[in-house]
Amino acid sequence: MSRQASTSALHRFGAKLERAKEAEIMSILDHVCDYYDADLEGVLSRSRLPRFIWPRHVAMAIAMAHGFTTTSIADAFGRERTIVSYANKSVLDQCSAYPKLDEEVRTLAKSIRENTTKK
Repeated sequence: MSRQASTSALHRFGAKLERAKEAEIMSILDHVCDYYDADLEGVLSRSRLPRFIWPRHVAMAIAMAHGFTTTSIADAFGRERTIVSYANKSVLDQCSAYPKLDEEVRTLAKSIRENTTKK
């Protein structure tokens, strides 16, 4: 009997932890959407329009930089983890090729880090 109770408590704790992770990732996405003036629903959709792809990829890359796993990011975005890895690589490649873009993403990431730690 006690074994079932502890398993149930562990399951509830895991579910709370996953919801907290998803909320933090969604907070990152909100900041990115505000920065790029992008529609949140469009960014979370399956749309391949560049105005949605870049903010989606940047949000995924910043979430990875904050230490979230590809699996937890993929779950929050409704994607597969390989998409998250691709998005991160894409942002890093673009930032290494274009210094102004690198500065833009770094500024955004710093702003997000400052705003999420204040809460």
